Amino acid sequence: MADGSWLSGRRRESWLSYLGAHTLVERVVERHLHDNAGVSHAEYEILSRLRAAGGRLRMGELASVVFSPGSRLNYRVTRLAGLGLVRREQHPVDRRGLYAVLTPEGTRFLDQVQPGYAEAARRAVGALTEEEFLELGRLSEKVFRALCDDTRSEVADSGAEGGGGQPGEH
Repeated sequence: MADGSWLSGRRRESWLSYLGAHTLVERVVERHLHDNAGVSHAEYEILSRLRAAGGRLRMGELASVVFSPGSRLNYRVTRLAGLGLVRREQHPVDRRGLYAVLTPEGTRFLDQVQPGYAEAARRAVGALTEEEFLELGRLSEKVFRALCDDTRSEVADSGAEGGGGQPGEH
């Protein structure tokens, strides 16, 4: 089916519905975070991932879990550091290694923003029943796992550990 026939008929309709829904869900959440917290969804994810990891991750590890190339991740961490929500720390042994560390202010920020974020996410998928939402999660997890390793390899190749990295956002 390399001729494109895979994406025809009902599959095409499903694909276009997925694309539209993904775009609008992201827009709802992004708008909420921008208007109510002054951060992007990607920046919120960085803070959330740091919190889930105990408050600190090496920049390369963070790039891997947020699927962000080094140049974009460094920009976002710099912006969050300017807001006092994260700080960078040098690795104690590997002088090339940097950590992103969630500050106490960053933890308080997440505590304040999370309820509104959850409500925006709920509104974004509010048309789904509980059963449909769980099915969406199951299907999303299946797609995620199928794509995960390849995408993480691409991000790792972008040089996210130190201060630089290659452009090439996804």
